[in-house]
Amino acid sequence: MIFPSHCRLIGVVDKYAREDYKPDDIVYFSSQYVLVFEAPDKCEVYEVQSCGEGFLREKKSARKISGVDETLVYSPAMDITNRAHMIKKAAELCKNKITTVVFRGVDRHYNFVHRPDTSELTQVDVFDVAPPWPAWLAYNIQRQDDAGMYGELMFDFKYNVTDLKDLEDPKRTTIFPCRASGLDGLFLDSLDREPEGDIKLVGCNTSKLIFETKYPGKPFEHVNVCPLTNVKPVRPFILRCCQSEKLGLKDIGGIKGVVVHWGSNPREIYEAVRLLSSSLVQ
Repeated sequence: MIFPSHCRLIGVVDKYAREDYKPDDIVYFSSQYVLVFEAPDKCEVYEVQSCGEGFLREKKSARKISGVDETLVYSPAMDITNRAHMIKKAAELCKNKITTVVFRGVDRHYNFVHRPDTSELTQVDVFDVAPPWPAWLAYNIQRQDDAGMYGELMFDFKYNVTDLKDLEDPKRTTIFPCRASGLDGLFLDSLDREPEGDIKLVGCNTSKLIFETKYPGKPFEHVNVCPLTNVKPVRPFILRCCQSEKLGLKDIGGIKGVVVHWGSNPREIYEAVRLLSSSLVQ
């Protein structure tokens, strides 16, 4: 895969608008690649070397990476700092003859991906629970990722959300932690009287402790939905937990991850993802 680290390494020539353009024209000192547009939607990609001093230098050599028939100019404009998104999009588009996808940024700078390789991305599992919808951790990571806030981390987030609605059971006295979920059942945060019948408590260990404190000795089935308790990770992960003493970096079965608080704000979630990234490169 060839994927320049920054748009400053790429020169752009609109050949169709420059009648006097010559292949051996001078290049900017930082240019390692040149995109030569034969038309607004037709492009060739070259790797170049220059020689000399100063900002503008003589072109020493030029190697064609992909021709017009091998290059797709992607539209619409996108955030070209979001490297993981560009690799995934290029991988979708490189079919048949196409080996290279050229992206124009919203700021009209350019980058490209040649022979995209998604194996260079680090897959990160996001474990969450809902309702309430949206699942707060997954929601914030998704929108931050879409905004390019993790652009250079090369993370490919995989979202795993447990839907508590699947645990509704009208045949039993089902108790959920919080009425904000809007689920069909009773709610531990608003029980006005002692529950009766075949009780199923859906919640984490905190819910279990609260129930046992409030109704000592009362029989019930506990369905633990805490991601930190249930997860058996196979790759880096991030999840949330309501117990403050369990926050921070974790190692579960040799797999690194990070735990944020159930009520973490977007900045705290962002910092946790960055913390996970730093731990993975150590």
